[in-house]
Amino acid sequence: MLFRSGDTTLDNTIFLVDDDENILDSLKDIFEIFGFKTQAYSSAVDYLRELDDRQGCLVCDVSMPEMTGIELLSELNKVEHLRPTLFLTGVATIDMAVEAMELGAVGFMEKPVATEVLLKKVLDAIENFKPILETIHDYQTLTFKERPVFDLIVKGVTNNDIAEQLEFSVSTIEKHRASVMKKMQADSLALLMIKIPNLRPLGLGLEINNL
Repeated sequence: MLFRSGDTTLDNTIFLVDDDENILDSLKDIFEIFGFKTQAYSSAVDYLRELDDRQGCLVCDVSMPEMTGIELLSELNKVEHLRPTLFLTGVATIDMAVEAMELGAVGFMEKPVATEVLLKKVLDAIENFKPILETIHDYQTLTFKERPVFDLIVKGVTNNDIAEQLEFSVSTIEKHRASVMKKMQADSLALLMIKIPNLRPLGLGLEINNL
């Protein structure tokens, strides 16, 4: 047995999206055998309609009618509804995998996938997503005025130049900068920069270039 019934990871729900009913049923059986709760959807559109706040992992097919898995993740990023997302696909391309990772996917695997490999990938995704969620939560506490300051700070722009670009006084920018650093739990610019990759799942919602 791979897991103990007391593992906190088993408190997570595995959200399954696949337009192939046989594959969907097979995935449900695999995860439920090992104690996970599951929620299955036959389309990405159905998943979007029923978003909730349960913690867990999204295991999603890529090629589906109406909306592909990649398009689904893009939409989820826009509304900042974030779960670790693992893609399964029958036909994989390098471009497809790169796009998925750029959108924040934690894995991209070709079908069929061995049960042990899939389960380990999901468990790792859930565990590794915790610090990502913490950083994202910190970022989401930034005010409307603090976010553009944050964007310029991580680009290495000085307080004087930030003040000029945003048309605020330098003293105001200094206050915003101090607030940004405190909310992001960063004592230095170097520590703040280390956190930047954790914000990748926000996708287009975060306009930081060349990082």
